[in-house]
Amino acid sequence: MTTNPAQLHRPPTHLAVALRACFGAFGLVFLYSCGYNLFLLAPSIYLLQIYDRVLSSRSADTLVMLTLIIAVAVVVGSMLDIVRRAALFRIGSWLDHRLRPVVLTASFEYGASTDAVAAADCYRDLAALRQFLDSPASSLLFDVPWAPVFLLLLFLVHPVLGAIGLFCAVALLLLAILTELATRRPLAQANLALSRSYFRFATALKYLQVIRAMGMQDGAAQLVYRDAESARRAQDNAMRRTEIIVGISKSIRTLTQIVMMGAATWLVLEDGSSPGIIFVASLLLGRGLAPVEGAIGAWRSFAFARNAYNRLNRMLIAVASQDEVRMIPIPEATGLILENVGYTLPFTDRPILRGVNLRLAPGDCIALIGPSGSGKSTLGRIMAGVQPATSGCALLGGVDISALRLCGGVRHVGYLPQDIELFGGAVKDVIGRLDGADPGKAIEAAKLVGLHDTIMRLPQGYETDIGEGGGLLLRAQRQQLGLARAAYGNPCLVVLDDPNSSLDYDGERRLFNAIGQMRSRGMMVVIITHRMGILPVTNKIAIMRNGTVDAVGESEQIFETYLQPPAPTGT
Repeated sequence: MTTNPAQLHRPPTHLAVALRACFGAFGLVFLYSCGYNLFLLAPSIYLLQIYDRVLSSRSADTLVMLTLIIAVAVVVGSMLDIVRRAALFRIGSWLDHRLRPVVLTASFEYGASTDAVAAADCYRDLAALRQFLDSPASSLLFDVPWAPVFLLLLFLVHPVLGAIGLFCAVALLLLAILTELATRRPLAQANLALSRSYFRFATALKYLQVIRAMGMQDGAAQLVYRDAESARRAQDNAMRRTEIIVGISKSIRTLTQIVMMGAATWLVLEDGSSPGIIFVASLLLGRGLAPVEGAIGAWRSFAFARNAYNRLNRMLIAVASQDEVRMIPIPEATGLILENVGYTLPFTDRPILRGVNLRLAPGDCIALIGPSGSGKSTLGRIMAGVQPATSGCALLGGVDISALRLCGGVRHVGYLPQDIELFGGAVKDVIGRLDGADPGKAIEAAKLVGLHDTIMRLPQGYETDIGEGGGLLLRAQRQQLGLARAAYGNPCLVVLDDPNSSLDYDGERRLFNAIGQMRSRGMMVVIITHRMGILPVTNKIAIMRNGTVDAVGESEQIFETYLQPPAPTGT
């Protein structure tokens, strides 16, 4: 496999930079772990001293002083363990605080351009990394390097005892590797199925009223349940395999303990060794095998944290950070230019748009009309910068529209989609695009679309909470609120997809008036519509068929040439 030279020189991600900043803190945790593991030798030393000094001298004073010293050592070791766990908790909290805004922004970008489900998983991965640092499994990683030290001490006590401990450690290590190989695939399947289940459940809740009205609730529940069952079966499969391996490891561990005590007893009988080595060997074996044996039980946590890190890092690599994008000054609105714009559905060869060319000047209002499936809404999303064209370019003021978001010019475009998505919050925040709205600008936008009086009749005016998704408003009010949001800040370009679909006569009149005011302020307005009644407010019309612009020109000319009903023939 060849390596892309650009990848070799890619700057580190925010995640990698944040982890590097924690190296010093991790070093302190390692030092705490060194002290903790050294003090774990206290019981072994205590037993040896009892056999070599206390029993031989029969001195109660020696026993008391020795007990006090070892007690202090045990307490200090416990304090060091508490301190290192607290340090890991603080590291996890700091990482979460530093990375949360970056990961949240990257998740939005990744979800919009690639995969919304994967983006949601990556956002949860940051919490998974913090939970790992808070768990006992993370401190276990700092104990693993001390396993060879305890085994080496066994060799110093006697080579036979060291060989027994080493054999058991190798066997447990192989079982840990087997655990990884045996559970990797089912755990990946479980995570994928669980993500699908959560996504289906969230979608079902979003459209719950429609689902219940259409009698689809049981069917939707079955879909969610099916994915959840797939995840459960995969998790159970991984758990069964882990339980079998853990059971084998415990058997090996117990048998080794028996063999170790028997071998130590044999050395006392045959070589005249101190009886204390029986207990010392048992304690050293326990300390040497504990990290390896714990790794088997905690392998799921290790694997989950590793996968979370890899997914999160891949997402951050795939999404260009705003800190790495050069801020391009956006010139004054000099017009909208579409040159040979095309769009093909991902993973297919099916073109939705082909060779679209359009030009708009400040103050122009163009209507995109045509049959369903002709590509009108897709072209509108490209003009609004919601999705990039797969070929050609769409330029606003000489800058690619899809790049405006990256170079600080996103406020130059307003967009009203067919499905009006309103994030919950106060009316002024919804109009102000959730960006610390200037109350004056929010009121100006509301007045522009004729919504100000309606807002003032709400219980708290512009401070009224509209509920999640604007559930407390009528659909026509949500559409007008979406129109005010699109017009907020006097953008250069406003794209309206079917803006009068839910409006009555008075609502349409206010919409026509708003479009007229936008044009008078030099805004370019693009209207995607099926209703011919809105055409009089436009000065240009583009007819789309089969993903191309079939005709474009002045409204009167296009209407007379293509849209005028044929004259009745005489009889």
